[in-house]
Amino acid sequence: MHDYHHINRHLDELKKCASADIATHAVAFFESAILLERSKLLDLAESHYKWTEQHAKHKQLRFAYSKLILAFSRFYNEQYELAMPMLTELTDLFNGQNDRNGAAVCTLLQGSIYRTLGNFDMALMALWEAHEQLKKTELFRHFYMACGVTLGGTLLEMKQYEAAISHFTTSLEKAEATGSFYWNIYALHGLGKVYLINQNYPAAKLCFEKAKTVAEKYNHPLSLCNSIGELGNYYYAVQDFETAGKLHLEALTMREQYGFTGGVITSCLQLGETYIKQQRWKDSVDILEKGLKMALPLKVKLKMYQMHLLLSDIYERRGDLTKSLQHYKDFHHLREQVEAEDNARKLINARIIFEAEQTKKENSIIKKQKQEIEKKNIELQEIVDELTRAKIGRKARAITLVIAIALFILDDTILHFALSVVPANNYFISLIVKMVIIFSLGPINKSIEHFLLKKVIHKENKAKVR
Repeated sequence: MHDYHHINRHLDELKKCASADIATHAVAFFESAILLERSKLLDLAESHYKWTEQHAKHKQLRFAYSKLILAFSRFYNEQYELAMPMLTELTDLFNGQNDRNGAAVCTLLQGSIYRTLGNFDMALMALWEAHEQLKKTELFRHFYMACGVTLGGTLLEMKQYEAAISHFTTSLEKAEATGSFYWNIYALHGLGKVYLINQNYPAAKLCFEKAKTVAEKYNHPLSLCNSIGELGNYYYAVQDFETAGKLHLEALTMREQYGFTGGVITSCLQLGETYIKQQRWKDSVDILEKGLKMALPLKVKLKMYQMHLLLSDIYERRGDLTKSLQHYKDFHHLREQVEAEDNARKLINARIIFEAEQTKKENSIIKKQKQEIEKKNIELQEIVDELTRAKIGRKARAITLVIAIALFILDDTILHFALSVVPANNYFISLIVKMVIIFSLGPINKSIEHFLLKKVIHKENKAKVR
């Protein structure tokens, strides 16, 4: 498992590397950062972004990837309201730098947020767009696999099982080929869940066992806990409650060991349900009350009301109607709170999505306006250049005319000199001198025009530098 200092080194490389290597170091950071604790990742990202603002804000590509790291960290910490507008801005910034892969990563993260917020249509649209771009490059294979697993999960939630299997399988093949254990595990989890829903129990079991083996091999505690939990869910589904209980207890012990509090609460709920199936009433009460005690300060209301409902059912079976009624009241009270909070969250989510789409439309309009302005500026510059050349041409011709007049005035002196060399008066010598003056006017005019144009260009360049 990558440690904090190892991941921080990737950011140090990102600060000093050549422009051509920015994407390489950024991807290396992302591949490692996904294994880091969320709060630490956000601290690293914010610190790096502050450095970039101070030292590299005008280096657009380096600045873009630094901002992407911050947006990803906010997404990973579920700060969707902060991440979404950043991703919209970054998509335009990457497109402006002609970095299609960077833009595709932004689209992938937006699609993941849409999925989390429950808008599957927009999620699929964004994820497919990102998927088509990311499959073209080997460097961004980490994001390609992430996109495939996220697409599979979205389709699974939409009950599109065949399509979900296709994306999970493709991501799994890619993960196995590249040695990416993280996406190997979660692609197997996805496949296992699809097979379990479709009651293909042997295939589901095989997927969850493989995921557990990979997690053990790479000693990744979080993935191992999740794999053991998924395997426990499998045995619960096939009604082998004794094995399911052992696995959920193993996951619970490991989650307590590593301080995965949210996972501990989940394991308590799963273990409580399993003990109820085994009619181990005291064990189920003990484990569910333990889960409630842990969930209360964290306000994990969704799992709390599920636990209250289970406890109500247990006490009713045991004939303790007073406690049963109290837990049932707590269940209703918490469920109403969860529904109210869900409705409030849906409003916030709708606003986030609306603002994101509105920003996209505004950016599209601004982009078109900018293109039109640039086109007009080019046309205007061409007119200005044409007028400048015409003005310089007139000035050059005026100077050439002055030179011509001066030469013709000197014509007599030149002829006098020529005739003093030749003993006889010769008409042709006078003609030749005049012809030389006339034919030299063209090159003189061009030379003067070139000199004046060069002088104007030098003056403009000097003004731009200032």
